[in-house]
Amino acid sequence: MTLAFTFFDGLLLSLLSILFVILIISLIVLAITPLKKLSPQKHQPMTTSKAPIKNQDILDEDMMVAALVASIDYLESTKKEPYLKSIREIKS
Repeated sequence: MTLAFTFFDGLLLSLLSILFVILIISLIVLAITPLKKLSPQKHQPMTTSKAPIKNQDILDEDMMVAALVASIDYLESTKKEPYLKSIREIKS
């Protein structure tokens, strides 16, 4: 028995291997997709003051970064445009 493969045998084996990998990845994606819907991510609304925030209320770079990160997180989770009402520093 000889193990001489032709070019087309190798090509066929490569294509079948690629299709098998794509099939396995597709099955993994189909299995994970419903799991994302089972665990809803709900954010609790923050209690805020009535006065809108001004640039003078942001005291340093850390507060600005915190406000931007919170805005981006809100935008990604709710798909609504964020509106920052207040920000305060918590001293530990």
